Amino acid sequence: MKMIKFLPHAGIIAVLAGVMQFMDIKIALFCAWVGFAAWACYFLNGCTIKGGLKVIGCWVAGVIASVGIIELGKFLTGTFGGNAAVGFPVAVSLIAFLVILFEKVPALDFIPGWFVGAACFFGYNTIAEGNYAVSVPVILVSCVIGQVFGYVTVALRTAYAKASEPVAEAEAAS
Repeated sequence: MKMIKFLPHAGIIAVLAGVMQFMDIKIALFCAWVGFAAWACYFLNGCTIKGGLKVIGCWVAGVIASVGIIELGKFLTGTFGGNAAVGFPVAVSLIAFLVILFEKVPALDFIPGWFVGAACFFGYNTIAEGNYAVSVPVILVSCVIGQVFGYVTVALRTAYAKASEPVAEAEAAS
């Protein structure tokens, strides 16, 4: 594809990115950087509705695993005499071991989704000062919105490609 023919796709992405940033300003339960990460996961998992639903499931599971890490880490820190340098690494190791086992569970086998969802949760949970009631809804709403943006991206790109096919065929014939 020549660069000039690719410009509309870049324009579509630019508009969607701007809309996402606008939503960040206007919607309390949405965080743009989390939405962007989720949007990317849509493409990493096949660019389909089925793949997008799996991303959402894996993000939910990643958030649950993250809460498990935090709570287990706190418990183990207390168990190890207040030594978080032992408690949290042990918690992360145990939960990571369990997460990897989900590679054998078809509905939850998109392990990168677990890890990206967990990373976004840890990042936003810090902003939310550890308040799960604040961070969990933002992460999950942002994930769903990211999947919708992925779907819209593919739909618009497909529509643009179909609309430009007759032009490409005419140019090739001349």
